[in-house]
Amino acid sequence: MNFDRLLFGTAGVPNSTAKKNNPIEGVKRIHELGLDCMQLEFAHGVRMKEEVSSGLRKVSYELGIPLTSHGPYYINLNAREQDKIDSSVERIIQTAKISDLCGAESMTFHAAFYMKDSPFDVFDLVEKSMNVIEERLNRLDIEIELRPELTGKTSQFGSLEELITLTKNVNSCRPCMDFSHLYARTGKFNSEKEFDEVLGTLKDELEKDALQNMHIHMSGISSNSKGDLKHLNLDDSDFNWKDLLKSLKKFDCRGYVICNSPNLEVDAKKMKDFYMSI
Repeated sequence: MNFDRLLFGTAGVPNSTAKKNNPIEGVKRIHELGLDCMQLEFAHGVRMKEEVSSGLRKVSYELGIPLTSHGPYYINLNAREQDKIDSSVERIIQTAKISDLCGAESMTFHAAFYMKDSPFDVFDLVEKSMNVIEERLNRLDIEIELRPELTGKTSQFGSLEELITLTKNVNSCRPCMDFSHLYARTGKFNSEKEFDEVLGTLKDELEKDALQNMHIHMSGISSNSKGDLKHLNLDDSDFNWKDLLKSLKKFDCRGYVICNSPNLEVDAKKMKDFYMSI
């Protein structure tokens, strides 16, 4: 991935797409809307025919609309039963395989739940599984960035600190920075100064090009003491998205910004328009 700015797109096929279950038509709609990228959503399972994936790769290349992907929700690398951990590993690998066929270079997923275990023990289990996944993908000659997501619930693995350490320990890992989740999870990081702090930490702790190769999620958000409740449209939330975009521009961040708001392309376009006006 080598872009000269942030690219803006939707988590899934835009709502205004005529054939809403057709990701190829979704990419075409992204192009029509003047947006830049699209995330393939495999949240409920990896089910895509090979001819669809090859068609996606072709239209993505022809229209200049790069793709990312999101793995199934049924992933927990800290499950109580080993067979469930094994199934989670398989789901990540299957997502990587189909994402690679589609031409996606970055995939994200929710890695684990703490299940009342020590976060340190959970980290060790997640790291172990990520090393297994990396080794298997290498054998399959699949090159894709594995991006565990910064999660919004305090019961989930995926704090900023955990993702930074995992990135240092596993070669193919990078963080998926969901700033809305970070706000919901911590109750802070919602001002330009605080966003500067997060980006400065990423720059200092990770490789020098970490900010030039980002996979970002952004939306409105509602939360309680346990973290995020649901995604909201930007206008219905107090998440300070404009200050975030100012910080991202200030730090010359590049990569994907995927909008998770319910109105998808409306907020994605709002983000892009504001970013381009700064």
